[in-house]
Amino acid sequence: MLIRQALPADMAEAYAIEAISYPPETAASREAFDYRLQTFGRYFKVAEHNGQVVGIANAVRLSHENLADEKMKQTGASDPEGQFLCVLTVAVHPDYRGSGLGVRLMSALLKQAEEDRLEAVLLLCEKHLISFYERLGFQYIRSSASEHGGIPWHEMKRDCR
Repeated sequence: MLIRQALPADMAEAYAIEAISYPPETAASREAFDYRLQTFGRYFKVAEHNGQVVGIANAVRLSHENLADEKMKQTGASDPEGQFLCVLTVAVHPDYRGSGLGVRLMSALLKQAEEDRLEAVLLLCEKHLISFYERLGFQYIRSSASEHGGIPWHEMKRDCR
């Protein structure tokens, strides 16, 4: 299994994984995926197996820690020079779930954030994923004001410095 930077040729497969992993009301748009790759390509990772994309993780940089800003989930409110990395998608094809790919994808994002000397990595997650992110060194911050997709979200943070 290879973890690597995403390429434009990966976007159809990457978006298909997004679409089967998240409910339609919370999934990013294809336009958002294209924007993330073009603007924050170093933070768009894919897991490849036998030439197919089987997992994805992507993030954008922010100049603030306000995770309730709905625009950042699509194409706005990000900052290519921001000191915070906000993880927006971690998804693995159903046939590969439970194989540790989510951890490997997140580890690749964390490593990139540390290499880039960012201040912290931030994310929103559902309640059942809090312990997953805690095992990766994230700290629980609070219940989020975000109501994206009508789901209760929880804010988490991991310092890079």
